Amino acid sequence: MVTMKDVGREAGVSAMTVSNVLRGNDNVAPETAKRVREAADRLHYRLNTTSLSARSLRVSTSRRGRTFGTIGLAIFELDRPYPSQLASLISQAAEKRGYQTVVQETRINAENERSIIERVSNQFCDGLIFSSSRLSAAEIEQLSNHRPTVLLDDDRPQHDIDTILTPSEIGAQQAIEYLWASGKRHIGIVGGLGEGSDEHETADSYDTRHRRLMGCRKAFEELGVDWWEVPIIPTLWNDVEAREAVNRYADVVRSCDALFCMTDTTAFGVIRGLKDLGLSVPEDIAVMGFDGIEMSATMVPSLTTVAVDIPMVAQKAVDMLIERIDDESDRERQRIVADFHIERRESA
Repeated sequence: MVTMKDVGREAGVSAMTVSNVLRGNDNVAPETAKRVREAADRLHYRLNTTSLSARSLRVSTSRRGRTFGTIGLAIFELDRPYPSQLASLISQAAEKRGYQTVVQETRINAENERSIIERVSNQFCDGLIFSSSRLSAAEIEQLSNHRPTVLLDDDRPQHDIDTILTPSEIGAQQAIEYLWASGKRHIGIVGGLGEGSDEHETADSYDTRHRRLMGCRKAFEELGVDWWEVPIIPTLWNDVEAREAVNRYADVVRSCDALFCMTDTTAFGVIRGLKDLGLSVPEDIAVMGFDGIEMSATMVPSLTTVAVDIPMVAQKAVDMLIERIDDESDRERQRIVADFHIERRESA
């Protein structure tokens, strides 16, 4: 079994210096800290999660004699319905397993992500659930000192970390097939990232957006539709920018009889934008979303959507993480895709 002393010998420092670095203390020179992390990475050393900092936090979070472990949740944003609902469900699932959750917002920023792993997770948490968008698996492993980690919706093939995925490809494929089966023949896609990029190029990308585009592409190609002729409207995945995109690309929108939106929140903005153009849903244009968030059932019109089993995503993420915390053996990583169904409502 590898110890701190082993890491110290490998890095040429004391065990105390190794402890300071791996616990996230900032009293070690950056060059030395980097050398220690690289040594720990080479030796596959994982900081004991019953460390003093974790034990201290457990003491402070004891309630009625019950002691809680702590997990970190780093999620891309908290001011949108899907991630906030997911964060709440993860927190509830963790509490049922005897863990409390420290939630941090990354804002899809690499600097924030590194800081959260180094400062928050290493100081206080037994493990981390992380919606990575900028960091490689190797960097996450190194920054977290090989702490137990579960990734949310990150399907890059080099990952050697447990992962829970939304059904992006198959869900998007079935969404297009659903709209086609309902008689729609001019289906547009709303949710490209932005101006200046070729949204039809999807082959070498593994993030959520590109996996959903790949699902759309597969559906259109199997239906005999030229993928390069499919209108793709670029926008960030929020209601405000989606509404603006509908107005900006009004001529393209008017040529469609259905719009598949990459998220439910995007669909909310699209429906508002269509109203701005004097178009009715679903009479003039059908609209379909992806996520299955709770509020999609109560808006007017209610949203037809690819309804992901969000409670399953939360529960599986927590279960996989706690399995790693309880058993630090080097077993094969897990990759789970969440269940889903097409929720047919008023908008399509």
